[in-house]
Amino acid sequence: MLSKEDYQKIVNRLMYILGKNINIIDINGIIIASGDEERIGTLHEGAREAATFKKEVIICDDNKHLYKGSKKGINIPIFNNEEVIGVVGITGEPNEVLGFGKIIKELVELMVQEYENNKFQTFQLRAIENFTKELFKKQTFEKEELSVLKHRAEIVGFNLKTKRYIIVLDIITFNSYINANSLNEFDVQQIKQSIIDDIKLKLSKKDIIYNISEDRFVIITQNENPLDLSRGIQKEIYNKYKLKFNIGIGNECQDVEDYYISFTIANKLIKIGRILNEEILYYKDSLLYLILDEVPEYIKKLYINELKTNCFDLNKNVELLTTLKVYFETGMNIKETAARLYVHTNTIKYRLDKIEKMCNVNIKDPFECMKIYFYIALKQISHS
Repeated sequence: MLSKEDYQKIVNRLMYILGKNINIIDINGIIIASGDEERIGTLHEGAREAATFKKEVIICDDNKHLYKGSKKGINIPIFNNEEVIGVVGITGEPNEVLGFGKIIKELVELMVQEYENNKFQTFQLRAIENFTKELFKKQTFEKEELSVLKHRAEIVGFNLKTKRYIIVLDIITFNSYINANSLNEFDVQQIKQSIIDDIKLKLSKKDIIYNISEDRFVIITQNENPLDLSRGIQKEIYNKYKLKFNIGIGNECQDVEDYYISFTIANKLIKIGRILNEEILYYKDSLLYLILDEVPEYIKKLYINELKTNCFDLNKNVELLTTLKVYFETGMNIKETAARLYVHTNTIKYRLDKIEKMCNVNIKDPFECMKIYFYIALKQISHS
């Protein structure tokens, strides 16, 4: 049930609305919340009778002496799920406060339900959060572990067969933002919660978001277009806070094992995105970089050293490098490369001829192109 602090909040809200002194008393007749602080913790015999016999108890000058710790007013039982959970007391002349009685009783009962519902939702969100963190820990589970996970999924209402995407977001230069705005730890936590609340507005009710560590957040979404969703979030947060995210979008999840893989890929894409100076990377568009990132460092160095003699001059020409990269990415299509770079096709042909002479390669040979493209990509992700 609600805490004394929760009941005091209800009392404060009602007193602000109605301008009457209100007490909330437990079923044993002890005042647990009141507009009069001195009465908290004292016995109210009129309220105890109201709770015991589930009836209204009106206290006036004629019977006040019968009820220890009571003042003139009305005491009405509060019900939740058809059980008495306490009593609401309104201090004042009975004929003046009687009209408020049932209204306040209903308001208190609604507020109790509201607080209970909010607490349940918070508990459920925490349970789902803890459950998904378990899914992120490892790829394969023993038979008994898998059975427990599936049982927990049923308890928290998380259907493991529903298609979802993992999006990991990391705030860029958050420390600089904190220092520039002289934020204390409480302010930082408030900013993080505000960011979560703002992102929730972009998500469906079935989606999940939480702060997983330091400046990093995770979204588990059923949105079929996680890339557009990520772009919308990036724009929203920048407009409001002037903060940007590095965002990694993992592969889709439709089984227990997928969550670890998707979460791991999303985090790798954040690292790669920082190196490439790309704020958002989607696994579908970044598979080559993911593969090359797994290549051992000594292999990367060997490959780069093997080709750098031919490509040395190319490294110093950003325009030619960009042209070559786009040429590869458009399937060696000169017309589309020109369109992407907003130049004439003759300009692209000129640049490609120059690259052929510079690197001593046949630019129309797919295998030769592949080697140079790998070289460019390895140089990019090897640069920090």
